[in-house]
Parts: sequence; C-alpha cells; structure tokens
Amino acid sequence: MNNVQEGELLTPLPRKKGESITMSFIDAMREIIGGKKVARVSWGNNDYCLMKDGWLSIFTKDKFHTWTINDGDTDGNDWFVVRENN
Repeated sequence: MNNVQEGELLTPLPRKKGESITMSFIDAMREIIGGKKVARVSWGNNDYCLMKDGWLSIFTKDKFHTWTINDGDTDGNDWFVVRENN
C-alpha cells in the first residue's frame, strides 16, 4: 500500500521537483569553501563538515575534529548543504 501523494517527496531534504538534492565530494568542497556546512545522507545523523579556523573540520560526537578525508568521502555522491534553522 502506497500512502505517498502525487508530488510528495520521500526525503528529509527540501527540494524542488527535478532539482538534485545531493552532490559529489568536489561540489561539496566548493560549498565548504563558500562558507557552507555539508553532510552526507549516508551518515544519517547530525554530523557535518565545514571550514573552522582555517582547517577542514568535522563536527561529530558533540565536538569539532580536524577532518581526515578518506576514499569513502571522495567517492561519495550523497553530499548535501546543511540548511541553517532560523
């Protein structure tokens, strides 16, 4: 049984119809350089990455750490910009 209405999206990320909600690692880095926070859908939690004090940083386990990028990060295509709550 499918309870999804026409045009309803099954994602926690807001988007317009036809607009991609995720991006590649390279595009995520562009967003970070532009001052945005990014995360991965596959993380499924509140972790995110950003530039902090001139370093690539990851916020995880309630504190910031220097982010050591790995193959999983660079191969990922499920990056998205974290929307700030107003």
